[in-house]
Amino acid sequence: MTNSEMNLEAQLILNLDQKMFANPRRMALLAAIAQAGSVSQGAKLAGMSYKAAWDAVNDMNQRADEPLLSLAVGGKGGGGAELTAMGERLLKLYGLLNDIQQRAVVALQDRSVPLESLLGAISQFSVQSSARNQYLGRVDQLVPSSTGEVTVTVALESGLRISASITDSSCERLKLDIQREVMALIKAPSVILDNASVQDTGLNCYLAEVISVCDQDLVLRMPTGDMLYARISAQPPEKGQTVVVRIDPAQVMLAAITP
Repeated sequence: MTNSEMNLEAQLILNLDQKMFANPRRMALLAAIAQAGSVSQGAKLAGMSYKAAWDAVNDMNQRADEPLLSLAVGGKGGGGAELTAMGERLLKLYGLLNDIQQRAVVALQDRSVPLESLLGAISQFSVQSSARNQYLGRVDQLVPSSTGEVTVTVALESGLRISASITDSSCERLKLDIQREVMALIKAPSVILDNASVQDTGLNCYLAEVISVCDQDLVLRMPTGDMLYARISAQPPEKGQTVVVRIDPAQVMLAAITP
């Protein structure tokens, strides 16, 4: 599906008491008033008549719990206006929500974005991480220890299992529980290679095939088909070689969407 096949547009409207309160036109007006310092000049910048602008401003000010604009009537130039702290927050919030909405429209038109998972979708079009290895899965096991740490095992749909060692407080902050959706992140330098031919039974120990060797980067393929990025060691393996990969659970970061 491409943009040429489906030219979607979205407009964000916020209702208050089941009646329109904020829309793109009103938010553009607020931004223009903040820039110009008056309702009349803001109306001109926003391409609105003074009466339409005044009616919109007056409606929002009266219906909001706190005024959005501080108005000074009269004086040279017809008085001034500036956004209150609440007005500034509304304008910023509207901008954030609008950005999320537009990104969601882009995600809809990209078949590679998984829409069954909120975390999976957000990871495709929002915050990017310096960790090159990012895996979406669900918590399969939680094993607390006497040292105040919890070993969290994440199961991917492919069958790969990745363990992370995090603190009790981090586990509580992420609200981790069995079947909780999480993202496991691993930096490439944390992937340790071993030329041994036999995989041991330790956590995060895998056999992997070297797919490519380029500059300082290695691309590895796990038996489950998952790709893994690593940094080249002093004696880099050759393409096609099978190596043992080890990842310290303490080097695995977890991310989750919390309520």
